[in-house]
Amino acid sequence: MKLEDIKRYWNQAGKEFPEGGEVTPTSRDPYLGKLERENILDYLNSKQIVLDIGCGDASHSVYYARKVKHLLGIDIAPSLIKRAKARTCSERIRNVDFFTGSVLDMEKIFKLQKLDCIISQRCLINLAEWSYQKDVILKVHGLLKDRGLFLLTEGFQDELNNLNRVRRTVGLSEIKAVSYNRNFVREDFELFVKGFFDVLEIRHYGVYLFLTRLFHPLTVLPEKPKHDSKLNEVAMQISEAVQIPDLEKYSYNLFYVLKKK
Repeated sequence: MKLEDIKRYWNQAGKEFPEGGEVTPTSRDPYLGKLERENILDYLNSKQIVLDIGCGDASHSVYYARKVKHLLGIDIAPSLIKRAKARTCSERIRNVDFFTGSVLDMEKIFKLQKLDCIISQRCLINLAEWSYQKDVILKVHGLLKDRGLFLLTEGFQDELNNLNRVRRTVGLSEIKAVSYNRNFVREDFELFVKGFFDVLEIRHYGVYLFLTRLFHPLTVLPEKPKHDSKLNEVAMQISEAVQIPDLEKYSYNLFYVLKKK
């Protein structure tokens, strides 16, 4: 899908998606979103100026804003930025500024800023090509202060392939990346980012994804599983309580903590 089509898709989602509830336009699996958010919050503090790229409707940004000195947000979809501003206003959060624009132009939008931390919560997978993704990673590097943090939780294709092999074995259909996403290849991603960042930590969601993408659909057949179900909530609680290293290979979402070299 071309970048303009992706922009059109997200802008339409912001206009049409129902207000309220746990499921939001940019966080269709609310419990996975909470796990992502908990990881990100671990690295935020009250002294930081933070940029949330692809902030969407600010359903997660509001939590980050409460923990940092100042939060900036950018999203390509005007309808989502409208929602973000309304959400922070209704929750009386004042230390935020939101901008409509492409992350491919963010070095122009934020050229006067030197940021302590930049967050990408499934933003980069919405760029149509690896070349665009690399370009944004370089722009992030340029906007960060020395030793600034890049916190990203993004999709990875090899791990999705591993999960799909198990799904096929038990008679489930493959999970396919949606047309507006391009997952990373982990080897290529790590080789590239290590030229500009130190990798401080990698966390996975293998327990959650194994339970919700394998166990859950098998238990509700022939019905389709729902992301906001009680089963997924329990899977989130289990994931918070225990990590099983062997399940990392099924975690097609990974959380990276990168420090600028």
